[in-house]
Amino acid sequence: MAGRKNLFEPVAEKLMLQIREGRLAPGEKMPSEHELCRHYSLSRSSIRKVLDYLEQRGLIRREPGIGSFVCEKDAGLNKPLTIGMTRLYSFSYASPIIPWVQRVAAAQNCHLLFADPHELNEEGKLPFDAFLYVEAGGVSRERVVELSRRGFPIAALNRDWPEIATFRVDFYEEAKRAIRLLQRLGLKKIGAVDGERFGRYGNQCRMAGYEDAVSEAGGRPFKLVHDFDSLAAVDSIAGFIRETRPDALFLPLIGVLDWVLFACKQAGRIPGRDITLFCFDRLEGEIYADAGIIYADMPLEKMGMDMMEYLIAKVRDPGLPLPHAVYDVRFVIYNQLLK
Repeated sequence: MAGRKNLFEPVAEKLMLQIREGRLAPGEKMPSEHELCRHYSLSRSSIRKVLDYLEQRGLIRREPGIGSFVCEKDAGLNKPLTIGMTRLYSFSYASPIIPWVQRVAAAQNCHLLFADPHELNEEGKLPFDAFLYVEAGGVSRERVVELSRRGFPIAALNRDWPEIATFRVDFYEEAKRAIRLLQRLGLKKIGAVDGERFGRYGNQCRMAGYEDAVSEAGGRPFKLVHDFDSLAAVDSIAGFIRETRPDALFLPLIGVLDWVLFACKQAGRIPGRDITLFCFDRLEGEIYADAGIIYADMPLEKMGMDMMEYLIAKVRDPGLPLPHAVYDVRFVIYNQLLK
């Protein structure tokens, strides 16, 4: 794949430049696949990838049995686009981005297609012009990077991958900032509860931030890691709380919160009164309103809108540079925004 990629990109860029500069005029018939193969010394499959690239960006149109033609200059701008997006469940931390992504798509004459990321593994032409990637199984980082390098616009939410467009919160630094907040509140003994089967990338970054911030302040990190596959997890957490007697617990994601709340009750501790819980995820609704929890509020709505606007612009102008946007987190303490 690497060899095809290295041959494919320069030819696609040369033809794109010829079209944009008018050397290949609107309405003009493109050289045939055979002529392009001979001129650029590429295989037929590589040339077809080049033509796929140009067609997806609205620069050419292909008429089966006749050939490929350069589109009118404004055709690419007016072409309805299909933007793929990872299908999210309602309990996903990223689900708040959905209505905002839909709003941008509708405003810019784009169709939003929720898809299984497995589709990114398919060779040939993808069923969308660009893809908004949220962590999910079934596609590797290497595949995502490969697609980006081949000219397919793709943006990842909360990933620190310099090879592609990323829109993220710095989990490591924000976790350290959360620990410093707890320390400023006078909480000295800060433990953590993590889950083995939850998102590894985010958890690893957040837990590393927790451990480093506690160590830098002269403390000793201590944590419980559990698989959370049965109610036995509640007993384990309650035992951990009784044994270590923490002033606060750092929870890297909402998936462990309910278990910890039950465990606190079992251990005779009251969140917000004699133990502080910090959850690195937004807590929605009234269910947690009086639970005495501090949480991290990521600006997911803006992140989603920015990602969609970038992808649409990237399809219409492939020369746009890759953004690596980093967003600040707000801390909400006992349902009150901490300025």
